Amino acid sequence: MSEGLLDTNLFIHAMTMDDHSQDCQEFLRALARGDILARLEVAVLHELTSVVPRYRKQMDRTQLGEYLRTVIEWPGVTGDKVLLLDVLGRWESTPGLGFVDAYLAMLATERRCPIYSKNVHELRGQGVTVPDPLAVT
Repeated sequence: MSEGLLDTNLFIHAMTMDDHSQDCQEFLRALARGDILARLEVAVLHELTSVVPRYRKQMDRTQLGEYLRTVIEWPGVTGDKVLLLDVLGRWESTPGLGFVDAYLAMLATERRCPIYSKNVHELRGQGVTVPDPLAVT
């Protein structure tokens, strides 16, 4: 069988006490050990940053970042870990910066291009060019 893709609901079921909890908890433990390989995509990481706090209300942004960093570093988790950790680090360390904006800042840095946005302050804080006012030709 080929490497599969991880979905957000595995993590959510593992945090609850429902019919899928035990199965998801066992799967995530196997993933953490490296017994199973599965790919984590940036879209799922984004979803986790918004959904996990609904189930773990005591988690602040820093604690959530630590948890997700741990997940990314599990031996069974594959994917572009450099990208995932970069985006997560930007999101975690910059209050007010949305996850997608953190992703765009990473891409703009990598591609050396501007971001067209009205989130000027947060994005410029990431060291990227944000034209303001927007250039209209």
